[in-house]
Amino acid sequence: MIKYLFYVLSFVLSIDVWGQQQILSLTDCIARALDANYGIRIARNEQLIDKNNINYSVFLPTLSASGTQKESIVDSKRKDANSGITRDFKGSVSDNYGANINLNWTLFDGLAMFTTHNRMRELWAVGELETRMAVEELIAQVSVGYYSILVQQSLLDAAKQSLDISMQRYEIARQKHSIGSLSGLELKQTKIDLNTDSSKLVKQQELLKSAYVNLNQLMNEDLHRVEYICDTILLGPVLDREEIRTMMLENNTALLMARKEQRISELDMKLAKSAYFPTVDFSAGYSFSRTESPSSVSTFNQTTGPFWGFSLNVPIFNRLETRRKVKNAKIAIENSRLSYQEVELQMSGNLAQLYNTYQNSLLMVDFETESANVAYQTLTTALDRYRLGSLSGIEFRDFQRSYLDAVTRKVDALFQAKSSEISLLLLSGHLKEE
Repeated sequence: MIKYLFYVLSFVLSIDVWGQQQILSLTDCIARALDANYGIRIARNEQLIDKNNINYSVFLPTLSASGTQKESIVDSKRKDANSGITRDFKGSVSDNYGANINLNWTLFDGLAMFTTHNRMRELWAVGELETRMAVEELIAQVSVGYYSILVQQSLLDAAKQSLDISMQRYEIARQKHSIGSLSGLELKQTKIDLNTDSSKLVKQQELLKSAYVNLNQLMNEDLHRVEYICDTILLGPVLDREEIRTMMLENNTALLMARKEQRISELDMKLAKSAYFPTVDFSAGYSFSRTESPSSVSTFNQTTGPFWGFSLNVPIFNRLETRRKVKNAKIAIENSRLSYQEVELQMSGNLAQLYNTYQNSLLMVDFETESANVAYQTLTTALDRYRLGSLSGIEFRDFQRSYLDAVTRKVDALFQAKSSEISLLLLSGHLKEE
C-alpha cells in the first residue's frame, strides 16, 4: 500500500510539473525564439564568417613548392660548320626535371597590411552589430506577439462574460415569457443577441489562435500549439524623454553601425593612399633543375642551390589611378558622415513620435481602466433591473455593448502603451532578453 501511494504521489507530481512546463513566460518565449529562429541563426553564422576573416595572414610570408617533369621525343638535323657533315637524329629523347621552393614576404607596402587588418576588425564589429540588431528586433517582435496574445485573451474573457450575461438574459426572458409577463418578440430578440454574442466568441477564439500562430512562427514551434501563456500586461516605470534620447545617442544599434561605417571609410582612405609609397619584398628559396639529352652537344645538365634577395618597387605613374581612388575615398567619407546624420535625424524623429504616443497611451490607460470598471458595475446593475422588469431589453443591450466597448478600449490602450514602451527601449538600445 505504501509503495502504491508512493507511485500515485509521484504520478501526481509529474503531472503538476508537466502542467507547469506548459506555461511559458515572456523570457521563455524570447529564449526559444533566439535559439530556433532562422534569421538569428543566419546572422550569427555571418558574424562567425567576419570573425574568421580576422587573422594575421597579411603580415605573413607565402611559401610554395613546385615540381616539373617533361619528356620529349624530337627529330632533329644538325650540320657541322667545319666539316659540313649533316647528321640526322631520329626519335631523340630529352628528359627535364625541376623542383623549386619559394618564399615571398612583403616587408613594407605603405602600411596597407596594417590598414587591411584594422578594416577586417571593423567589419567584424559591424557584423556583431548586425547580429545585435537582429536579436533586438526579434525580442521586440516576440514581446509584441506575446502581449498580443494577452490582449486577445482578455477580449476572449470579456466575450465569454458577455455571452454568459446574454444567456442569463435569455433564461430570464424565457421564464417571463412562460408566465406571460414578456412578449414573444422580446424573447426572440434575446435569442438573436445570444446568437450574436456566440458568433463574436467564435471569432475571438479565431483571433486568439491567429495570435498564437504568429508567436509560434517566431519561436519556430508547432504552429497549432495554443494555451501556453497565462500572464497580465504590466507597464514598467515611466520612461523619461531626455534619458531615452541620451541612451539612444550612445547605444542605438543603427547609430553605432553608422559610426563604424565612418571608421571603415577612413580606413579605405588610408588604404588608397598606401599606393603612393614604395613596396619592399623579400624572396628566397631553393631550386633544382636537371636535363638529360643524349642527342645534344651537352648530354647532361644539372643545377641546384639556394637563392635569396630583395626587390623594391617604386610607383611613378599608374595612369592617375591612385589619385582617383583617393578622391573617391574622400567622397565616401563625406557620404558616411551624412549617412550618420541622416540616421540620427531619423532616430530623433522616431523618438518624438513614439514618446508622444507613449504619453498619450499612459493617460488613456488610466481613463479606460476606470471606464471599464464603471461599465461593469453599470452592467451588473442593469442586469438586476432587467430581472426585475424595470429595464427594457434594448436598454440592457446598450449597457452590454458599452461594457464590451470599454473593455476593448482599455485593452487597446494598455497594449498601445506597452508597445510604445518596447519601441522606446529598442530605440534606446536597452531592449534585453531579460
